[in-house]
Amino acid sequence: MALVAAVFLVACESEITSATQSAGPDAEPTVAPTSTPVPYREFADAEVPPADPERLARLTDLLSLVPDNHGAAVYLDVELLRSDPVLSSIITAEVLGLDSALPSIVTGLVNSIAIAADLKTQTLVTAFQSDIAIANLLQFASNFGLPLTTGGPVPHEGHDIWNIDFQGNVLAIGEAGDSTGVAAGGLVAAASEARGLVVASLDAFDGRSAGLLDAPGLSALMADVPSGFAAAALSQCQVLPLLNSVPELPGCTGAVASASLLSDELAVVHALIGFEDEDQAAAAMQLAAGALESQKATRDFEDLGVRQEGANVRARVIVEVAKIADAFQMFAPDN
Repeated sequence: MALVAAVFLVACESEITSATQSAGPDAEPTVAPTSTPVPYREFADAEVPPADPERLARLTDLLSLVPDNHGAAVYLDVELLRSDPVLSSIITAEVLGLDSALPSIVTGLVNSIAIAADLKTQTLVTAFQSDIAIANLLQFASNFGLPLTTGGPVPHEGHDIWNIDFQGNVLAIGEAGDSTGVAAGGLVAAASEARGLVVASLDAFDGRSAGLLDAPGLSALMADVPSGFAAAALSQCQVLPLLNSVPELPGCTGAVASASLLSDELAVVHALIGFEDEDQAAAAMQLAAGALESQKATRDFEDLGVRQEGANVRARVIVEVAKIADAFQMFAPDN
């Protein structure tokens, strides 16, 4: 699934900060801050901020639409990507494959998106948030000569679901809230199959069936990683590329990652991998440290660090902005 691969390669938060100071004629000269990353040896004691509560709530809201059989998802803050001059110059809708996940006219109106794939069935679930109600969004597309719906909405447990035929692609779109929706499709043969995927997503959202975030400990991991313009959440550790050379990772309960900008030149990936106990985490930390060290030369990291935090293993990788996709790929689903 080229779309999923493209998205997982580039999924990436923005923590750009700038400061200016003015000084009087007698003031001591100040040294301009540099973009030099914190050295690897200092990561052991470095403070890593938790997720921003408001941004975490938005992330959780979208990932709540991912059914449990889709064991991994990537979240993108599309609004931030569009507004940030650094990110918008290196990450485009075409690169992300968003025009395949959703009709292009719809993609341009969403603020955030979460994409999840079930590789066994080769199906795709795309949760999205917009400032426009889903029904109005579809009507907007129709007004521009792009009728997407084939008939009116069909209700399901208080939600409306529309069948979509977009350039020969069979999709369904469901309304989870006033401006939150989910689209589903993939290699499905009929609209009824796409609708079934949307029903499964809405049932997970309402708590009638299990979802991705019901995986033990995954929500806690998400709350303990800095918010980013992109995030990945995995309930199946065997699809974590960083450790894919390890045939089995005993006790691994899940993994999360986020990507941020440190400056106009540098970006950072934060990752947190959960385990059932500290002994399993200690063993995995050695594997993760070795894997990252072996990748450092080929991927040209500016800085890297790995440490154990109880039953979790935390990693941080700092790279040039242009290489953020490559770094994030190590912690995103291996598709």
